[in-house]
Amino acid sequence: MINYTTLQSFPMLYRLFILLLLFQPIFVFAKDSSNLSLNDTIVTPLYNFDSDNQLTSQYSEETVYKLQNEYSNQIENGDTLMAIKTLSRLGNIYSNHASYSLAYQQFWNVLLLADKIKDLRTIARSHEQIAWLYSFFERENEAISYFQSSLKIKKELLKQGKIPKHSLSANYYGLATLFREGGNAPKSKAYLDSCFMIHYSGGENISAIEYLLAEESYYQMNQNHTQQALQKMHAIEPYFLKNEPAYLVILYSFMGDAYQKQGLSKKSEQYYNLSIKISESSKGHMNYIPRVHQKLSNLYLSMGDYKNAYQKLRESKILNEQLFDSRSENNRPLFEISDEFRKEKEAQSQLIQQQRLAQLEQEDKIWFLQKMLFSGTMIFIFIIVFFYVRHLNTKHQTERSLAKTNQELENRKNKELFELKNKELAISALQLIEKDELFIQLKNNLTNTPTPPSDLEVRKIFKSISNSNAQNWKQFEARFVSVNESFFKNLNATYPNITAGEKKLCALLKLNFSSKDIAKLLGISNDSVHTLRYRLRKKMNLDRSDNLFKHLESLG
Repeated sequence: MINYTTLQSFPMLYRLFILLLLFQPIFVFAKDSSNLSLNDTIVTPLYNFDSDNQLTSQYSEETVYKLQNEYSNQIENGDTLMAIKTLSRLGNIYSNHASYSLAYQQFWNVLLLADKIKDLRTIARSHEQIAWLYSFFERENEAISYFQSSLKIKKELLKQGKIPKHSLSANYYGLATLFREGGNAPKSKAYLDSCFMIHYSGGENISAIEYLLAEESYYQMNQNHTQQALQKMHAIEPYFLKNEPAYLVILYSFMGDAYQKQGLSKKSEQYYNLSIKISESSKGHMNYIPRVHQKLSNLYLSMGDYKNAYQKLRESKILNEQLFDSRSENNRPLFEISDEFRKEKEAQSQLIQQQRLAQLEQEDKIWFLQKMLFSGTMIFIFIIVFFYVRHLNTKHQTERSLAKTNQELENRKNKELFELKNKELAISALQLIEKDELFIQLKNNLTNTPTPPSDLEVRKIFKSISNSNAQNWKQFEARFVSVNESFFKNLNATYPNITAGEKKLCALLKLNFSSKDIAKLLGISNDSVHTLRYRLRKKMNLDRSDNLFKHLESLG
């Protein structure tokens, strides 16, 4: 099977060739589990915008079995509307309890039934439900697309007076949540404000404002109004305790964030654990729990509790893989090409085409022959294009291979040149050592001769030797910097408080000189070299187990 990733690897003309052979695009639902960035809250659509679209928070095999039997009976009796409602309830139950593959199947079956009876209201609601599924897997573009398509249908129905205005709130709420998760606070707040406007506009609005207040409090917290946000969260907590305890999974996680922002680690830990406990007892909002474990891990890390931090991070990873990994048995069907609605529409279209073709064959045989001739011509053209594209592809591969080989040779040449210059530097340094030793011997001879020169002459000679040593070192340092420019640049950037003497020590250590040779070059004792090395390691925050030479090598 050719997927989109494989298609992108072909040249442009080859891709056009393949696309002409395909009758429809192929969509592959995919997600990289190693890159599951849960940057913001993922909220299950519990906001009660429509009495026909309420989520069932109580989950049991008995409830599911009962609904499945009801659906079978409704289909047998031809009651399509009731069958749609039953499937929608089943999909919401599966979605709220992280059985996304089963939820996906129910919502697509609802869409098939609604399309057959042209029920636009149900079609809009199905798009909305599918959008939530995409949001759980952070498929933001698809989720926004389905929320917008649902919203477009609802607005048309609103113009016709077939639905109340508050029916739009579910879409605005979903879009507010998605943009918040994507870090687009202005758009999120704009859609949340739309929900408030609809709520306060009066009329038949059965939505509970507490869900909107929860979202608003989270927004306020991120705007650094943490105390005000906490007061609002505590104010709406009794409503959820009484009416929708499962939503406390999300609310308590919000409260944990707020307390952590205030620096109250213990309170934050308490509410995160409450969030997990409620999810485990109610089996609700399971998609949200990996995030809470991640938050706890970060909290423990900030507290210095590395053991618990590691444990929570591990639990978060395991749950993420179970819930969202495309390789999971629960989710694999969701990531396959299983769009039954599209297949049904294509099957209908193909049936119409076959009937039309049969009619044309009976009415005009010549047209059929012309069509066959045209098809043969197109195939011939495609074959020519195929071989031409293959020729171009081979040519491009050869050019890339040649460029790669030239680049490798150039890199090897630069490396050998670099090593040669460093060897020259090492030889130059050794020559400096020999010269210094000669100067020292000269000093000793001048000092110990039976008829030593005058003090003035001795000072002139010593000053000349010192100036020569300083000049030699400057020449060596200049050559070293020219060869190892990136090394000194990275050294200064990483350790700006390092002294000139320590820079000299770094240069000699990078050339792998022994402590004895370094002592001779710098004109100090071996003990002084060890002291300098110790101070240098301390400035670089290196442990005893860290190799100073390898660390300097890593700087360039």
